[in-house]
Amino acid sequence: MDLYSVRKQLNMGIPLSSIKLRVTDYARVSTDHLEQKKSLQNQVEHFEHFIKENPNWTYIPGYVDDGITGTSDIKRDHFMRMIEDARSGKFDLIVTKEISRFSRNTLDSIKYTRELLSYGVAVLFVNDNINTAMPDSELRLTIMASMAQDEIRRLSERVKFGMNRAIERGEILGNDMLYGYKKDKEKGVLQVIFNEAKVVRRIYELYAIEELTLSQISKVLNQEGLRTSQNKKWCISTISRMIENPKYKGYYCAKKTETVDYMTKKIKYFEKDEWILYEDKMRIPPIVDEELWERANHRLIRRKKAFMMRKVDKNIYQNRYLYSAKIYCAKHHTVFYRREFRKRKKDVTWVCSLYLKNGKAACDSPNIRESELDAIFKDLIPRLKIDSYEVVKILMKQYKHLEMDTGIREQILKKEAERKKICAQKDKIFELVSQENLSNLEFSERNNVLNQKLKDLEKDLKHLKEEKEKQKDASDLVHELLNILKLKVSSQTVLAKIICLLLDRIVVSNISHDKNRIKLDVFLTYKRSSLGKNLQPILKSQYEFKRGYDTQKTKRYKVTYFVNCY
Repeated sequence: MDLYSVRKQLNMGIPLSSIKLRVTDYARVSTDHLEQKKSLQNQVEHFEHFIKENPNWTYIPGYVDDGITGTSDIKRDHFMRMIEDARSGKFDLIVTKEISRFSRNTLDSIKYTRELLSYGVAVLFVNDNINTAMPDSELRLTIMASMAQDEIRRLSERVKFGMNRAIERGEILGNDMLYGYKKDKEKGVLQVIFNEAKVVRRIYELYAIEELTLSQISKVLNQEGLRTSQNKKWCISTISRMIENPKYKGYYCAKKTETVDYMTKKIKYFEKDEWILYEDKMRIPPIVDEELWERANHRLIRRKKAFMMRKVDKNIYQNRYLYSAKIYCAKHHTVFYRREFRKRKKDVTWVCSLYLKNGKAACDSPNIRESELDAIFKDLIPRLKIDSYEVVKILMKQYKHLEMDTGIREQILKKEAERKKICAQKDKIFELVSQENLSNLEFSERNNVLNQKLKDLEKDLKHLKEEKEKQKDASDLVHELLNILKLKVSSQTVLAKIICLLLDRIVVSNISHDKNRIKLDVFLTYKRSSLGKNLQPILKSQYEFKRGYDTQKTKRYKVTYFVNCY
């Protein structure tokens, strides 16, 4: 479309319908509800007829986004395809119902109408009577788009307000098709579906008692032809969410997430101790008992924690090789990486990461052979004359949480007894209100007090159990060290264990810029507390190695290590 000539005709009083144009339409609804699907069909049929009945317009098949929000263009595939087709010059005019169908984001509305005009394409908002081919359209568009955007903000706030009031009243929210249950909307309770409940209990038993993995459980269920409530195959994430869901033990659970911003749809995920969580077996009949639920979740948390530890790159790399993240460049404070340069892989070399990234000009630190390091430590460890009991004593001071007589177990038992007492009190007030011996107001007040006490207890218990786990981990480490230190360096396995437990880091430098004269400052874990006060080495040694391979026609040369242990 020639925008100049169209505007000239419009200014002369010629209506848009009298100008020869290639016209398409855009329709959208934000949900896939039946009523909105009918609305979408009506939009499509109306505009197709509206365009075709005008003899001056050529109909170009329209674009439809079904069940897509208008606050963002990211997922509106057909909308974005329409913009691309406009760039290609496939039509001159887009007809749409109103600004809110085009976009509820003011900035997007202006951005895309401007972009379309740059391609020679105007937009006609029928209900708003705005034609972007007219010079004054942007001001009206901005006002109307802002109103549409504000409407969705107010809608979002109304929904959030309603959700919060529903939570305060204890209304059961969430999926109406929670596996194992169906919701009785009139009574506001969940009813158990017997056949599905049997599968739920089986999943908990397979995971908590038989200790199958999530993957193994999904495989078993799929092989038996069982399907989820959405008639889909079982997967790890579905089973994991089911195990974590407190409803299956008869607990009300809400406020897991909250939408932070209605425009970005950013969601805040709350920690478990921030959830609104309390026992409500009257309206949510339990499918599994609490003991089985807790056992399954304890295993799930433990396995997730172990997985995340392996997943973190740093920890993966540290655990992959004996010297990973333990060798550092003195000049640049960068870590050394493990490399196998030779095709025959007879030896492994550790090289400064800066050298690997930018070459010798960036770092001239010497490379370290792993076999040479092993030989150095095999000689050093017996000469250190380590008093194993003294080492254990020092390490125990460093692990402040390692206090063998803290009474944590007794505290946990006491807290758990308090929790059972409060749960019994909650059962009692539920019984009273069901027998109409307690008013709803009194029930709400008492229940809120008990819920707060339970929340505080759960926090304390979580902290105590974490301390207990830390204590156990540290205790295991110290006992392992004590046992290993009694052994001689008789094998590579024992050497590796001792290095892993005793070596804090190695700092590498060269002497007088000679790459064959290497200085190693070795810092030991159990001497960490003395660093900064006394940096005098407890042991100095010198080692010489021959490098080079006659079969590869390389000259043999000597490398000397000057080792200081701190």
